[in-house]
Amino acid sequence: MRVIALSIYPYLCFALFFTLPFDDYFRALPNILMIALALMFPLVMEGAQIKSILRSTWVWVLAFLGFIVVQSLALGRFDQDYVVIQKMLLSGALSLMLFPVRDNRTLMHGVIYSSVAAVLYSLVRLVILMNQGASFGFLESAHIIEALLMDRIYLGLLSVLSIVFSYKLLRKEFDPNNGYYLANIILQAAFILFLVSRIAIVVLLLCFVLSLWYRQKRGPQLLFFGGSIALIVALAFVLSNDLRKQFFYNNNPEHQEGLLANTMALEPRMVIWDCALDIAQQGAVALSGNGFAKTNADMLACYESDIENPIKKAWFLTKKYNVHNQFLDIYLGSGALAMLLFVAGFVVCFLRQRKSLYPTALLMATVIFLMAENMFHRQIGAYYMGLIWALLMFLPAGDQSEKPEKQ
Repeated sequence: MRVIALSIYPYLCFALFFTLPFDDYFRALPNILMIALALMFPLVMEGAQIKSILRSTWVWVLAFLGFIVVQSLALGRFDQDYVVIQKMLLSGALSLMLFPVRDNRTLMHGVIYSSVAAVLYSLVRLVILMNQGASFGFLESAHIIEALLMDRIYLGLLSVLSIVFSYKLLRKEFDPNNGYYLANIILQAAFILFLVSRIAIVVLLLCFVLSLWYRQKRGPQLLFFGGSIALIVALAFVLSNDLRKQFFYNNNPEHQEGLLANTMALEPRMVIWDCALDIAQQGAVALSGNGFAKTNADMLACYESDIENPIKKAWFLTKKYNVHNQFLDIYLGSGALAMLLFVAGFVVCFLRQRKSLYPTALLMATVIFLMAENMFHRQIGAYYMGLIWALLMFLPAGDQSEKPEKQ
């Protein structure tokens, strides 16, 4: 029975991440696959592996989740915060259940293939919309958003992960698969630009800059390729009015309608974070937090009182924007200690892996996305967070062959 479970288990993990972008269409499927993994986990897990887990960086994940649960129970707000806590526990459980998959290529391929499927779906959907009479201009986001398989920020995250994983899977020596990985990097980079996803574009450029600090085992052609991407993005930024709007919002009231049409790109987070920082100044927040449910309620109250423009106020109250920063959300919800435990896992991981480009790039991308989104407030975000925890926290010591260049 164990032999059968060991042979099936990795493919279930692959299926989970391949189908994850289609969460809105097959919402129950990821949960069904998760249940299947939970049932098979005792069969594929060996007792001796528990010591390896306890010696890994994952103990910080365990400490963070344990603190969140104990604190919420002690303060009597577990029921109110259950929706968020449940997703945190889902991320932790998934990261643990991915430990037996020792060949990370299976997980990476699941993400890579799903990203290609998401690109193809979005392009086909866009063609259908155009055939129905929708107008479309290159780098204009209004109809692109309607055509996307899932929310733009998560599609940008998926494309960034696909690029990072494809880079990791490239081989220095000749390998017929290298061409496919390079083609995927080009496809995903172009799609990120097509998405007009400013966060993903920034992450992609920072990954290229980060690569300059490391010896490139895969040749100067990757540096040339990365520089080409930067040039394309820069040119697109200069030539595209819509892309500029994603980075710099015009405060002219005449543009309020355009703001809504572009899903309120940058300014919403500025308003959101101002409210979050106001809440953070409350005395009891640092010690125990306000709870995640109360934090969301406080955010709505802040929008009601602080936003003067009635159109904008109605929009914020309708969308019920959360904090849009996972670190700040944990601080407001559970206090400073909870946030420090959450951050500690990433810090320890960085200290262990700082000599390797792949985990450093993955960690940097994760932190940037966490600074712009509450991953634990969405099921799809919880699943991707579990994957990232598994890939980062269970890595062995950094590869000494990939060292930063000496200046």
